Amino acid sequence: TVSGYRSYSLQKNNYENKISKYVNQGMTRKDAAQAAAKIILPPGTSEHNLGFAMDICSLEQSFENTDEFKWLEKHAADYGFILRYPKDKQDITEIIYEPWHWRYVGVENAKKINAAHQCLEEFLGKA
Repeated sequence: TVSGYRSYSLQKNNYENKISKYVNQGMTRKDAAQAAAKIILPPGTSEHNLGFAMDICSLEQSFENTDEFKWLEKHAADYGFILRYPKDKQDITEIIYEPWHWRYVGVENAKKINAAHQCLEEFLGKA
């Protein structure tokens, strides 16, 4: 696990740091906040704040090319986890593809979500 539970204050710090990075690159604060929210959710809205998600092995998209990722794709549902932000669901989740971000939903739900090739928003009827 690279990152599991995050406190509200840690999530706020991470989010504000990402906004500052974008502002320093010339974005307005409003645009920077919108861009940051596609990568790091605002404090109080992150699954990490709830303790339901964890980032595994890497925070790089190239993680999808590893044996660890391939194992997770095959077996994570057996332990109740789903890939939370799939590559082909970015228009629905409104979050960048994160092959490292896995969400606990329980074994039964994880297997249903995977079998239907859905993201969590689709499964919950919010898409």
